[in-house]
Parts: sequence; C-alpha cells; structure tokens
Amino acid sequence: MDQPNVFDITLFYAINHGWTNGILDTLFPILTDVRWWRPVYVIGLVALSIFGGRRGRLCTLALVLVPLILDPASSTFLKETIGRLRPFDVLPDVISRAGASGGSFPSNHALNNSAAATILSHMYPRRTLLWWALAVLIAVSRVYVGVHWPTDILAGTALGILGGLAILAAVTAFTRILPEEWRQSLPTV
Repeated sequence: MDQPNVFDITLFYAINHGWTNGILDTLFPILTDVRWWRPVYVIGLVALSIFGGRRGRLCTLALVLVPLILDPASSTFLKETIGRLRPFDVLPDVISRAGASGGSFPSNHALNNSAAATILSHMYPRRTLLWWALAVLIAVSRVYVGVHWPTDILAGTALGILGGLAILAAVTAFTRILPEEWRQSLPTV
C-alpha cells in the first residue's frame, strides 16, 4: 500500500494531467480547500438546528460527529500508521495545485464528505444527488490538485460510507433513550 500501483499511476496522470483546463484549475482548488467550506458547514449546521426541527437537530448531531470522531480516527490510526507517500513525493512531474501534509491513505476529504453525504442522504433523501455530487467532486478534486492517489479516494469514500452508517446507528441508539414524545416525532434513522 505504501507504493502506488499501475492503476493508481495511470488514473492519477489521466486526472492530474489529462483533465487540465482553466475552469477546473480554478474550481478544484477552491472545492478542495476546507477554509472555503467552514462557513458553509457552520451556516448549514446552524440552519439545520434552528429551522430543521427535530430531524434537523438529529442530523446536526450526526454531522458534528464526523469531524469529531471519523476524521481524527482516520488521521491518527490509518494515515500515520500506513504512511503512504503522496503523489508529489513519488512522481517528478505532478501538477500541484494545493498543498497537503501527512500520509496519503486514505483521503480524509473523501472520508468526511462521504460520511456527510451518507448521513444527509438518509435524513434528506430528496437531495441525495446533491449530497453525493458534492462529495464526489471534492474527492476527485484531491487527485486533480495532486495530493492523493485514486485508491486513497476510493478507500476514503468506502470508509466514509461505513462511518456515516455507524454514526447513524449510534444516533438511532441515542434516540431510544429519549422520552417517548420526542421519539415519535423523530425520523427513523
């Protein structure tokens, strides 16, 4: 896992070099930069909490658990233990459009956004296409900007889905200890 395989290298070059164009050169560095997303996350969570009723507050609780549990667990236990080098550390001609540090595997961007898309799709299924379109665009942007291998993205996405489902299960267990009148008005998780 510490060395890229032919699949990773071929697909990495296809995206990092092959997709190069002015629109993606502008869009993907913005999509991949969490600093742009923080205000969106905060506004979204506050809006869910205030205007979303009990479903919104339950969804907010689940979403807050993603950066509190999944992200550090992946960084601490997987990325640093595995220690996979990033593409710009291995290949001489990576087109770098963003910086990154630490291990490459798995992609925490893919993990976090896939977990959020899993949670949001369950709680607000009418917008499933939107949640997953954002998660996929952010995940692919990581390869485009030169900081992840495609298999980092695939693993991060799979772990994010599993983590999102685990968080939903934990929130369901939590709702079982709530008073009956609260449980009746909550969505089934």
